Amino acid sequence: MEKLKNGKVFIWMQMLGFERNDPDRGAARFLEQTGFVPDGACALLFHPDFVHQHRGMDEEYELHADNCAYYGIPRNAERERQPWTNYDVRTLAGNLREAGTGLYAGIMGSSIGNAFHREWIADHPEIHRHTRNGGRRGHFALKRFKDGTYYEDFFIERLCRTLVDYGFRGVHLADGFCPNGNLYHGDYSTDLVTQFVDHTGCVLPEGIAAALGNDEGEAEDARGDWIWSSARAEWIEFMCWRWESFFRKLCARVHAIGCEVMVLGMYCTDPFETKYCLGMDMARIMRAGVDYLTANILPTSCYVASPWDTQEYFFHRYMAIAPTTAAHIRDGRLVSMVGLQDATEEWDMMKHMPCLHERDLYTMMAYQLAEKGGSRRALEGYFLCLGDGIKRADWDWERERMEIAFSADVERTLSPAMLWSDTAYENMLAEYIRTRRWTPFKLFYELAKAGTHCGACVRSDDLDAYTGALLVPDFDLLSPEEQRTVARYDRGAVIATARPGFNPAQYGIRPTFVFADRFSNRPLTAFAFGATPAESTVAAIEALLARDDGAPNLEGDPADAADFPYTLVDTLPFAKVTTGFRDALARLLLDLSDCPLACDMPYLAFRLKNGHCRLYLFNNTDSQYRRAFVSMKQPVAGTRIVSSFPILPVRYKEVATGGLIHHYTGEQTPKPSFEVKLQPGGVTILDVFPEPATVPAAQ
Repeated sequence: MEKLKNGKVFIWMQMLGFERNDPDRGAARFLEQTGFVPDGACALLFHPDFVHQHRGMDEEYELHADNCAYYGIPRNAERERQPWTNYDVRTLAGNLREAGTGLYAGIMGSSIGNAFHREWIADHPEIHRHTRNGGRRGHFALKRFKDGTYYEDFFIERLCRTLVDYGFRGVHLADGFCPNGNLYHGDYSTDLVTQFVDHTGCVLPEGIAAALGNDEGEAEDARGDWIWSSARAEWIEFMCWRWESFFRKLCARVHAIGCEVMVLGMYCTDPFETKYCLGMDMARIMRAGVDYLTANILPTSCYVASPWDTQEYFFHRYMAIAPTTAAHIRDGRLVSMVGLQDATEEWDMMKHMPCLHERDLYTMMAYQLAEKGGSRRALEGYFLCLGDGIKRADWDWERERMEIAFSADVERTLSPAMLWSDTAYENMLAEYIRTRRWTPFKLFYELAKAGTHCGACVRSDDLDAYTGALLVPDFDLLSPEEQRTVARYDRGAVIATARPGFNPAQYGIRPTFVFADRFSNRPLTAFAFGATPAESTVAAIEALLARDDGAPNLEGDPADAADFPYTLVDTLPFAKVTTGFRDALARLLLDLSDCPLACDMPYLAFRLKNGHCRLYLFNNTDSQYRRAFVSMKQPVAGTRIVSSFPILPVRYKEVATGGLIHHYTGEQTPKPSFEVKLQPGGVTILDVFPEPATVPAAQ
């Protein structure tokens, strides 16, 4: 039994996925069910008291029910909750290690009110996270005990002892622990605000300072209101510093005992949202030593399992997390959660939404990071959740699709790439608070919603090695050197956005096309150079810009706009950008890209190292089959369906009659235009072989 090739696969699962009564505590049974060796199994031990109340290995003792199952549920589809002991888990960890994988300890920051045992937090309430209106919830790792010592020092010491005693491969810190909740809501306790003042030197107003020591809801809310209105950027930067300090300390200790640190670190958020909403700079915690960032790109499970009936399906928004986060952290290892099923939260994407689940698997592994060495996949692999209670036949189905997703050996992205600038990222905090301008992430996924997909991000320090159409968000927020580099770019068209009234000529740029949003009170400017749009595109853009979608403008000071309360939805409020402007920008980007095809459905295109063109063709409806019509700009020797659907090959279009020919048997002479079937809510992947390539044998 082997690991999957060309990508990493970690499986996050409850202890319900292992059989305590087996001699090896279920290690062999688990691997027989998966049919492959994962790069790691992460035991969702859930409650942090697994660490807080660890008693060593001098004697055997039974673990709490909320360690033996996520929230202590009584069963999953496979078995009843079992009474695991510390010795049982140690045996399981050792057997998985000997089998070629390893067991990580996965914990969250939750507190469930002593439901199954007296919780550690009940005796240390000062470590609770304080929220607005006097709320108290979970654990906040950045706080201090009553005696002034830091919780993190206590936790790290206990964690290292736990990892060594059990023989774990590492730790995974997830929901409620890291990240810990939306900054707008708190924590504004005396402890955190005092840490903030000590670090920044910020002077609080007399009334706010005088109330330090009073942690009643009214006093804390007054602190929060002042911070959010008068020192928001400083507060956010302070939180980023605190988390970086926490992880620098934790990673040094965990690495010293030969273990790894995996961190969720985000909550379905891109780099800027994660910073603004959660106070976490992912690049900084990766530089502090985090081994894996387990991004939660979970569009389907977050949509289908959502408690809100009207929630939009944020497929494009979630998928854009992959390339933007990869560009942001650059050298850090990035894997993504993908929702399989969850017995506790009661949803199952494999059984209830297989087409959308398959699209998630394929699409998230398509995005690239363009680099000086060529191109690499934005994500290293999957962090499957949750993996307990899944039968072998279902694992075989999943494995087949993961292997397909891993199969692309990309040389370069043919779809446009978006520029990532660290300087613009740093400048965006003040700019967003001041103007609520669209972030690069927002631009990336809104263009995808409009039908034009970027296939990669390219960092500004790698731009000299990139060739192709380039999308440049926020040209005015780039550093002077980055602006000069973009201005002299001549290996493809450049389409850029900037502040209202921006003049490209001041930077030596002679644009071929310039336009602005006509119905926004803070209109973005867009300009292009390096290629000239077709007359038909110019006419289409003019018609789009003449339309007001009726969305209200953001009135008043943008800094005062109400922040949205939750990060599983379209989190940030933005200044108005009309759909007409967005669609015009998407049309211009598609027109000026150097992609070697035209298609009537949204697509991503890449050139593989063997010279073939790999296409991802998206069905833009979730409820019906569709056909995509593709016209290649060069002769075609043949095609091969890569995805699990469709079964039949493409149908080619006759040049003379325009009709479609069924070439399912016998000799065929492929044409440059063809159609292919798309499943509902799905994506069809196919390789196109340009002449004179030899068509490989059918697989």
